[in-house]
Amino acid sequence: MKNKTDFFIALALLVICAVAWQQIRLLPESASAEFFRPASFPTGVTALLAVLACILLVRSFLVRGRAAWPERPVLLKVLLLILLVLGYVAGFVRLGEYAYDALWPGGTGFCSATLVFLVLAQVLTGYRSPWRILLIAGLMTAFLYLVFALLFNVPLP
Repeated sequence: MKNKTDFFIALALLVICAVAWQQIRLLPESASAEFFRPASFPTGVTALLAVLACILLVRSFLVRGRAAWPERPVLLKVLLLILLVLGYVAGFVRLGEYAYDALWPGGTGFCSATLVFLVLAQVLTGYRSPWRILLIAGLMTAFLYLVFALLFNVPLP
């Protein structure tokens, strides 16, 4: 083994994939006979992550050297982005509960939280044009809503 850091990261990712796969299997079966079901998206993402982890595992045996940790400003942005993602998940659950109690249309919490998350993520990663930020966030939110709510039939909060 030439690169221990990549090796252990790959193993950790494979463990995460195994846990995710087990949790996905616990999802109830869809009543419809459609090709795309609510479990389709998490299954695809987990499979992709497992493939990438396997590539990293093989690479850890072939490439010499140690993975360099990111410089401090990059590491700070990564940590802030992780906090932003956690806030996003908590936000769309809370907003979804509020929207449900207020009898707002389904997906209101998801769309609101996604729009705010995408605006903040773009600002964090260096985008500065307000119109471009709003356009990208709005189009991406609409696209994600269409994919999850209409294509995958995922009930959104």
